[in-house]
Amino acid sequence: MLLIILGVLTALVFLLWIYSSPFHWKRKGVPYLLPLPIFGSNLPSFRMSLTDFYDYLYSQFPDEKYFGFHYFMKPTLFIKDPALMKDICIKDFEHFTRNGFYSNEDDPLGENLLFIYGQAWKEMHEKISPLFTPAKLRCIQGYVENSMVKVHKCIKDKIAANEPVKIERLTIGIATNVIVQAIFGIETDCFEENSKFVDVGNKMFCTKTNLKLVLSMIAPDLNDFFKLHTFGEDVNNFLRNILKNVIKYRESNPVKNQDFVNVMMNMMKTAKERNGKQYFPDKTKMPNNDFNTALAQALILYAGGAESAAMTMAFFLYEAALNQEIQDKCRDEIMAVVNETGTDIRPEDINELTYLDMALKETMRKYPPFALIARKCTKTYKFRDSDLTIEPGTLLIAPTKSTQWDPKNFPNPEAFIPERFADKSTVDSGAYIVWGLGPRICIGKNFAKMEMVLAISRLLRNYKFTISSKMEVPVKQCRYTAVITPNPGIFLDVEPIGA
Repeated sequence: MLLIILGVLTALVFLLWIYSSPFHWKRKGVPYLLPLPIFGSNLPSFRMSLTDFYDYLYSQFPDEKYFGFHYFMKPTLFIKDPALMKDICIKDFEHFTRNGFYSNEDDPLGENLLFIYGQAWKEMHEKISPLFTPAKLRCIQGYVENSMVKVHKCIKDKIAANEPVKIERLTIGIATNVIVQAIFGIETDCFEENSKFVDVGNKMFCTKTNLKLVLSMIAPDLNDFFKLHTFGEDVNNFLRNILKNVIKYRESNPVKNQDFVNVMMNMMKTAKERNGKQYFPDKTKMPNNDFNTALAQALILYAGGAESAAMTMAFFLYEAALNQEIQDKCRDEIMAVVNETGTDIRPEDINELTYLDMALKETMRKYPPFALIARKCTKTYKFRDSDLTIEPGTLLIAPTKSTQWDPKNFPNPEAFIPERFADKSTVDSGAYIVWGLGPRICIGKNFAKMEMVLAISRLLRNYKFTISSKMEVPVKQCRYTAVITPNPGIFLDVEPIGA
């Protein structure tokens, strides 16, 4: 009986291996890693962090621009060449309008801007992009000012207790408070000990979420079958209730804010009749333009605007504490503007802070928040200067950290050197992919940049940051979170300037 069971299992594994098209890339003449049954090329990922796993893959076929591997059972093309990245994301965007991620129609996140594509993406992008014009972004100053009142209190309490500051907890409070004000127009409890808003942000990028995102890329049919929700129901319900209550309040009160909620309310009021049509000519599903559509955008903006900006600010302060000359140079630049204007840094002053901008870019090069860029082919595509043709549905990935740590792209990549970005013409946009590339570049890029400069300029103006004895150097990172996260944390000693 045991032999029969083993035989059946062996046959099943073999059939699954055959089903995964193990010789898919061989038939196309592409260098490839021969996949294992079920696990494909992913077996090493179970004993290392995600970024280390992508580094391991990146080291394969060092002289090739791309190679084939199996993301578990999904034949996938691994892109290493910056020029190819620009082709895929910019020049030939119409062949790759789809992100690699997917969610089913039952998922509250289903109609979000990151996951939809084609005409559906274009329409939603046009609705949301006016929220990120320079004029609209000026309101970030008020959001940051509100947050800094609480930041100063937190730092003062730590100094009084002679304790180091857990920096990422502080920056999560700033980034979450800012994005919640921007989306919902309300204050938060982000600086309280057991903040519900911070808890929601942490859950958004937990290991479970990361596994669901991977499954959405490699097996969308399973995602549909199990009706998986990207985020947990507690996260969905928490933000659903906030959005519902804010809309209800605004329907009964004369609030004139031209913000996200206002745009979503107008979208719901002016939703066009589809005359029974459910799909655009390019076969992408028409958004419902209802409350669930608004909730999907709120979820993705919250997710994208909280953790990623927070971690960038935290790693910047870590590097500034390690490199005091860089911290001093940033502070001197800030104070030169402050002394001239007589006030804290304003949105109109940001272009004056060129060195701080370079240091933030270098932070995101060395510590990119997200592990990869994923694209899915939407129209048959033939690569330039190659015989390779790929079909719709083919998944392509480019690892962010591996690309930005490649010595061919950035010499001496482990060093923190803001001056790399002194001359924009020397930086290959296909190698610096932290924000994405092309039409699908992060819609909140300028929002995040302004928020980070305003917050960090206020921190550096008022405090000096040094490495705490509690801090382990070099900083370690959590292994399976979707956003790069320090483990166990970044602990810095903070000293008031002039004290």
